Amino acid sequence: MKILHMEVGGLATNCYIPYNEETLEGVVVDPGAEGDAIVETLQKYKLKIQAIFITHGHNDHIGGLAEVRAATGAKVYISKDDAHMLQNSHSALYDEPPKSFAPAEEYFIDGQELTVAGMHFKVVTTPGHTQGGVCIIMPEAKVVFCGDTVFAESIGRTDLPGGSYDDIIKSIKTKILTLDDDVQLLPGHGPDTTVGWERRRNPFLQ
Repeated sequence: MKILHMEVGGLATNCYIPYNEETLEGVVVDPGAEGDAIVETLQKYKLKIQAIFITHGHNDHIGGLAEVRAATGAKVYISKDDAHMLQNSHSALYDEPPKSFAPAEEYFIDGQELTVAGMHFKVVTTPGHTQGGVCIIMPEAKVVFCGDTVFAESIGRTDLPGGSYDDIIKSIKTKILTLDDDVQLLPGHGPDTTVGWERRRNPFLQ
């Protein structure tokens, strides 16, 4: 398994593409913007995308969805609590109009385990940044795609619609900090980190 990383859009959103090296089948996590550039990368590596995973419904995490979906034909997964945001997504930039996309084909459920492209994923609900935010764990690879739930020495904003500071702290402590210290966290913005580093160094979690 390998993971491609792209930084896209005005808010430098991290788009991740884990893929199976044997079959070249993969998943796109948070196609936040520059959909055509994401598609070019998929074509460059000759990847066959089986699913599009959305960690939460903010514009900067779904802005490139239409292009990626059209090019791949992949099913879109999002939580039910954020599903409405595909039709009327909040913009963290404020000066951007809401975007609208076709509904998702599948909805994440807390604790759900999926095998896609020969890779194992576990989904945990992590409300706080949005009501329906999720983190997507690859247990064997010891990797978490954590959206805007937790960042390197920080946490996601909770002042946007559907946000809750108490909820995000609870989500991180009960769903993320319960993982092993060496599990890698791949956030929606900024550099990667680990569970152990955030356990010791994140000022919001002390």
